[in-house]
Amino acid sequence: MQYAIIGAGGTGGVVGYFMTKAGKDVTLIARGRHLEAMKEHGLALERLWDPNPETIAVKATDMEHYKEQPDVILVCVKGYSLEDTVPFIRRVAKPDTIVIPILNIYGTGAKLQKELPELLVTDGCIYVSANIKEPGVLVQHGKILRIVYGVREKADWRPELEEIRQDFANSAIDGILSENIRREALEKFSYVSPIGAAGLYCNAVAGDFQEEGAPRELFCSMIQEIAALADAMGVPFQKDMVDVNLHILSNLAPETTTSMQRDVMAGKPSEIDGLVYEVVRMGKLYGVPVPSYTKVANRLSEKKGIIFDMDGVLVNTEPLHFRCWQEVLKEDGITLDYEIYKPCIGSTREVFRQLMVDAYGDIFEDYPTMNRRMEEKKKEIVEKEGFPQCEGIREVLEKLHQEGYLLAVGSSSPEDVIQKVLKDLDLAQYFSAFISGENMAHPKPAPDTFLAAAEALLLDPSACMVVEDSTNGGKAAKAAGMSCVWFHNPDSGDQQIPDAVLEISSWDPSSAEKIMKVSEQ
Repeated sequence: MQYAIIGAGGTGGVVGYFMTKAGKDVTLIARGRHLEAMKEHGLALERLWDPNPETIAVKATDMEHYKEQPDVILVCVKGYSLEDTVPFIRRVAKPDTIVIPILNIYGTGAKLQKELPELLVTDGCIYVSANIKEPGVLVQHGKILRIVYGVREKADWRPELEEIRQDFANSAIDGILSENIRREALEKFSYVSPIGAAGLYCNAVAGDFQEEGAPRELFCSMIQEIAALADAMGVPFQKDMVDVNLHILSNLAPETTTSMQRDVMAGKPSEIDGLVYEVVRMGKLYGVPVPSYTKVANRLSEKKGIIFDMDGVLVNTEPLHFRCWQEVLKEDGITLDYEIYKPCIGSTREVFRQLMVDAYGDIFEDYPTMNRRMEEKKKEIVEKEGFPQCEGIREVLEKLHQEGYLLAVGSSSPEDVIQKVLKDLDLAQYFSAFISGENMAHPKPAPDTFLAAAEALLLDPSACMVVEDSTNGGKAAKAAGMSCVWFHNPDSGDQQIPDAVLEISSWDPSSAEKIMKVSEQ
């Protein structure tokens, strides 16, 4: 079988090394200096228990120059790079190519399957401790090298999966074709997530966990929280994962650290979201308390959040909305007065409906009918004239995103409208959360929308700033205990935000710098 391994670091590089050494047809997909070193000198592997490193010739190239169609693709990248692999896989895969992700983050296979519905994507995980020592050189810290993989549904099983297992075995890799990959992947996660999270929190190395003390206690409590999650998810562990994981730890060199620790310390992108914050999200989803993870997440979350209103801030929709309502009401013989309409700016359609009832009577049959007529009218206008994105906002979002700010949308528009607008304008990529005031018990000017956005970002409200164009939005930010940037959009009407820490009248390259400056005060 022909294999392509995406990622040639401590995971993919070690697997590729042993499979190549065993005579398997393997190509490592890499980049940068590491790729150049492998092409020029081969791939070297140092093992801490073996004083004699070995260098072998390997096939290595980058995504652009790979021209083959492999039978199996092993995805061995960091979680934050997963999306980058999808176009490559689509290009090189055959209809019967099997994709096996062996990442640290739980649920990767199911996530990748949604992106690649035409292929078989298994779940998988790997037990190995290794990293790139220098370009072209890997160092392996422990003797364990095990790949566990399998299909989530029995109907997806193929005989080729057993052939892959045999190839692993022939390569000195302990390959396990699992009958319950959800459980076994979560078992692996119960090691890699706690050791990375506790290692960062305590600034600890393997030796610190091998002895009694606070790091070891935290490590064990986090394993127990994942075990509780496994119970709630219907895949209870059938072994004591605390004992299992402590045994794994005992075989590591005392100075060993995790890849997440090394990435964070080097100022590189890390897997904190998937290994730490995701557990907090899972706890909320399944109703399982995860106090240790919450404590660690709060400590590690030094990032700041910025919550953007949508209408009038990201997209210049207030004139469009007023025009839509004007034309809708005109069909009923009503001329909409702007002074009557104005108080609903920054609030929900339910507020608009009540304003209409007070001014003109109950003119709409019901709330769904009112919404339907509005959306039909908006669609009609947008199809003819396009959607009014605020000029310059994309560059501002890109800059804030690059600088590590967590971004959310907190809008009074319906949720489906928020997602459609941002998708159509290709702005959704910058945001980690989308909160609709219509889903809140108390919309703007109440703080609920912004508080929910902060919670979705896993941030304390004090770590968040709001960007608003309306008086209602400014009041909501103040009530949430968040500072507010006033985007003074003249098309939003006579709005005032007297408590704003910054006023911006247009989006330009300097706007992001201004926001970052006030966010640090």
